[in-house]
Amino acid sequence: MLSRARNRNTGERLRRVFALAFATAITFGAGCSSLRLGYNNADTFLLHTLDNYLDLNGKQQQLARDRLRVLLAWHRETQLRGYAELVEAAGKRVEAHVGADEVFAFNLEMNRRLVRIGDQAAPDFAALALTLQPVQLDRFEKKLAEDNAKSRRESAITGGKRSLEHREQKSLERAREWFGSVSREQRELIHRTLVARTEGEDWWVHESEQRRSDLLALLHRIQAQRPPVDEAAAWLREYFARLADPHDPDRRTHMTEYRRGNAELIAGLINTATSEQKSVLLNKLTGYADDFAALAAADKRS
Repeated sequence: MLSRARNRNTGERLRRVFALAFATAITFGAGCSSLRLGYNNADTFLLHTLDNYLDLNGKQQQLARDRLRVLLAWHRETQLRGYAELVEAAGKRVEAHVGADEVFAFNLEMNRRLVRIGDQAAPDFAALALTLQPVQLDRFEKKLAEDNAKSRRESAITGGKRSLEHREQKSLERAREWFGSVSREQRELIHRTLVARTEGEDWWVHESEQRRSDLLALLHRIQAQRPPVDEAAAWLREYFARLADPHDPDRRTHMTEYRRGNAELIAGLINTATSEQKSVLLNKLTGYADDFAALAAADKRS
């Protein structure tokens, strides 16, 4: 439930056009009020992100604006209630012993729900992708290159002691966000985990770069072949599905190992948490569940 690092990298924002509120709340650890505010203004944020990466012309902006409104309405109406139920169920497990398999299963369910958004959004993105010009894809490529460079800087991927200290500090910051404080035992657990999985952390940076490269290649393919919208949408659905379950056996193996490592760390942190820390965690999860439910209910009142 806490497995993914907070990612401020702007390249991942484009993917969030198709993976909205659930990732925002659980992945990034945003505060409850921030969740409601961000979700209610998601159309503006996502349109700005698309424009920043692609420099949309007037017609493209209108197309994106119209499609985003429909997508967000679908998401609010059909997805948020399920998010509330999923987070509420996770909160009920906090007081008991939490197994790594439970956390792993929770994260798999998260990814299934993100793929569901990709399925829904694929025709919308396909319609926009078919209007893109070479100069816009050149801009997109430059933006992704900037994202790659920033990601490597922030992850300290050069390795060595400085890299480990950097990652440990980030992990401690995230743990404090969820638990309010970090005990000595938890600090040592984080340290041991990161020492044992340095290559895994580096792999995730490379995997993120590969995902950006795959998306760029797909957009070039759509531009070159100009398929019907339905066919382009099918290509995009395949791309989104492979984010959760890669075709390549090595990528799939590394991803499973990475997710299991995260699940084991999260379970360990929860199981070593004090009653006060668990109370902080439970309050956060309850807040997210309440916010998802309130956002879903807002659709029925509109």
